[in-house]
Amino acid sequence: MMTFDDYKDKVSIIQVLEDLGYQQDISKGRVSPVFVKTQQGKKVDEVIIKNPNSSLNQHYFDRNYKGGDLIAFIKNHISEFPQFYHENQFVHINKILGHYANIPYVPKYQNYKASSQEIHFEANRYKQVPTKVDDLKYLTIERKISPNTVETFLPFIHRIQDTKANNNFINIGFPYTIPGQPNITNYEVRNFGFKGMTEGGDKSNSVWLANFAGDNNLVKSVFIAESALDAMSFYELNKSKVILGHSCFCSVGGYITNNQINNILKAFPNANIHTCFDNDLAGTLYNIRVNSAIQNTNIKIIDKRAEDKILFEPEGKKSFTIPKSEVSIERYKKESGDEFKCRIHKPVGNHKDFNEVLQQNKKISIKR
Repeated sequence: MMTFDDYKDKVSIIQVLEDLGYQQDISKGRVSPVFVKTQQGKKVDEVIIKNPNSSLNQHYFDRNYKGGDLIAFIKNHISEFPQFYHENQFVHINKILGHYANIPYVPKYQNYKASSQEIHFEANRYKQVPTKVDDLKYLTIERKISPNTVETFLPFIHRIQDTKANNNFINIGFPYTIPGQPNITNYEVRNFGFKGMTEGGDKSNSVWLANFAGDNNLVKSVFIAESALDAMSFYELNKSKVILGHSCFCSVGGYITNNQINNILKAFPNANIHTCFDNDLAGTLYNIRVNSAIQNTNIKIIDKRAEDKILFEPEGKKSFTIPKSEVSIERYKKESGDEFKCRIHKPVGNHKDFNEVLQQNKKISIKR
C-alpha cells in the first residue's frame, strides 16, 4: 500500500489543479506559478504553487489563506471529487490519490486570460422553480441536514434554472441581497458535485440572509457563517440555545469582505454578532476582521508567504506579525490588546466546519 509520501512523489498538485479546470496565469510569473479557476467567465479561486518542479515538496496557498501539501489540497477540495466518494474520509482521499497516481501527467498548456469585459448579474436569467423539502435531497441526503431544519429554512432557499445555460439543470440557489435592500444580487449555488456563485453576481457587498425576526430592528442575534450549509448545520446542532424569532443567519459565500461585514452591522444595529467560521487559519482571520469592524477599527491582514507569517496592521496601532502556525484569537488578543465583542463559535475537535460536525454526529448515532 502506498503512503502519503509515495503519492506526493508521484502526483503533482498542478496535475490535480488542471484536472479541476484551473489554468495558469502566466502574467504572474513561473517561479511560483499562479493557477486560476473561473466559472462562467468569473474568477472564483486562485492558487499559488511553491516548488512547482518537485512534486514531493510542493505546497499551495489560496485566496482564503488555506494551504499545505498535496494531501491538504485534496482534503480541502474533497467535495469536488464526488465520483470517489466514501463515508470514511481517509479512504475517500486514498481513492482520489490512487486515481491520479495511475494517470500519466500531460500538461494542458492552457493559460488563463482575464476578461476585459465586465459581466453584470441578471436576476431574470435565473428562473425560480417551486420548492419543497423533498426537492432538496442534496441538503438532506448528501449533507445530512435534517428535513425539519430544511423546512425551517425553506423560505430562504430557492431552486433556480439558468435560462442561458446549455443544460436544463435545476440547482439549489441561496439568494444574496445587500442587507437592508430587497433585490437579489447573487446566488450561492449548490448541487451534487457542484458549488459556485452565479455569473456577474455581487459577492463583495451581498450576503445570504435567513431573517426569522422579519424586522431588522427586532433581530437580537446574527450568526455569520462561510456558507449557507454551515449556517443551517450550526442551527441544527445548537437550536436549543437559539431564540429563532429574534435571529438572523448569514452566509458570506467563502471569503469575507469588509463591505459584507459593515453592511451586516449597519442592517442589524441591535444585534449581538456570532461567528460560525471554519476551524482553520482563514476562519480565525475572519473572526479578527469581524471583531475589528465591530470596534470601528480598520485592519489590514497580509499573508507574508515567504516568511510563513501573517502581518496585522490595525489602524492607529502598532503593526505586528504572528507565525501562521501560532495564529489564534488568544495570541492576537495578547499582541493587539483588543477584547472581542463578537461571540465566536468553532466546530468541535478537529472538524473543519459545522456541517462536518453534523455529518459525523449522525454517523455515530447510526452506528449506535
